[in-house]
Amino acid sequence: MKGSTEHRDDLASPCNFHAEFVDRLRLIVPHNALTAVLESFAKPRVVGLRINTLKAAVAEVLNALAGDGLKPNAVSWSPTAFWVPGHQRELATHSPLVSDGKLYIQSLSSQLAPVLLDPQPNESILDLAAAPGGKTTHLAALMENRGTLAAVEPIRDRFFRLRATLDRLGVTNCKTYMKDGRTVGKKTGPRFDRVLLDAPCTAESRMRTDQVETMHYWSRRKIRESSRKQRGLIESAFTGLKPGGRLLYCTCTFAPEENEQIVADLLGKFPDTAELESLRLPIPNVQPGLTMFGDTQYPEVLARTVRILPNEIMDSFYLAMIRKTA
Repeated sequence: MKGSTEHRDDLASPCNFHAEFVDRLRLIVPHNALTAVLESFAKPRVVGLRINTLKAAVAEVLNALAGDGLKPNAVSWSPTAFWVPGHQRELATHSPLVSDGKLYIQSLSSQLAPVLLDPQPNESILDLAAAPGGKTTHLAALMENRGTLAAVEPIRDRFFRLRATLDRLGVTNCKTYMKDGRTVGKKTGPRFDRVLLDAPCTAESRMRTDQVETMHYWSRRKIRESSRKQRGLIESAFTGLKPGGRLLYCTCTFAPEENEQIVADLLGKFPDTAELESLRLPIPNVQPGLTMFGDTQYPEVLARTVRILPNEIMDSFYLAMIRKTA
């Protein structure tokens, strides 16, 4: 990008990106990946599919999709994760398999989070920001509907959407709670084997250059507002963990204030019991978590977290695995 002023100015123009957002990306994304990341905001997105094994076998769903003219592409890291090109979005989303709960439309980056958390049957699992239910139902499928799954969502309409998703996909081991997630950890105490916190965020990865409203939504103020909520949520999630339990924190935003900073603050608040584990993702489009952003320095251990860089099939995502020591 350096040395290409004309291209740089075009990318930062108001009709495409907020100029400050682009300047921040230059501090976050490796130089050799920046152009591809910026271009990803304009490229057509593939449609992520997840076969729901609580209701159907993988082969059964693939055969049914083939009958509809769809030939899903598999990924190497999950036997239930597939994708089809963006131009087949309508065909996929209107498939009877979706309304029957046998197929769920879900980005591949989102599907990777429950796979990494690796919930086991008969464990006690918490999904602290659960709506609309994609990851919750994925957790239930990985648990084979055995054990205890608690799903929390504070907003009324989203809560009932979550409930409907759980019913449609055949989840039977989940209890739902319409509560502020920031209060949950103190109420439950350390009772969960694993916690998933896909935190509400500024969703920078979902901005599109062909959807002007998504570009105008961005602001530093929204980043600050999100980070305040995230600090309360991650502390609540960690408080709810059993000793030896694991918390997966993730967002779909680039902002370090919502990613590395939130994890660093938790490590600082619980220095004797919060341990950051190294994450190794089974995909090539990753970078280590940041240890420096502008003038802000984070602990070197933050390099154990990971950022998924957007490519032709995956959206940007940030993930951190935190273990509560005994």
